[in-house]
Amino acid sequence: MDEPLFDMTARSPDALFRKAKTRAVIENGTFHDTRHLAITRLAKKLNILDLARMVGHRDLRQLQLYYNESAETMASRLD
Repeated sequence: MDEPLFDMTARSPDALFRKAKTRAVIENGTFHDTRHLAITRLAKKLNILDLARMVGHRDLRQLQLYYNESAETMASRLD
């Protein structure tokens, strides 16, 4: 099964991201920034093990780079 799932070249996602960034008038954002933001938001809805599975991290230490929950938010979960 060598057929691509989507009809795109390897450069297409980068080109599409750059176009979207231009339309949104975002100067310094990177694709990695969007991944970071998405994982941070998902962390509010999923437990850490489900989040790791969803984003493909096998090592939770690696996931900690993206998981930026505030101390205040974590404390509110204890109530």
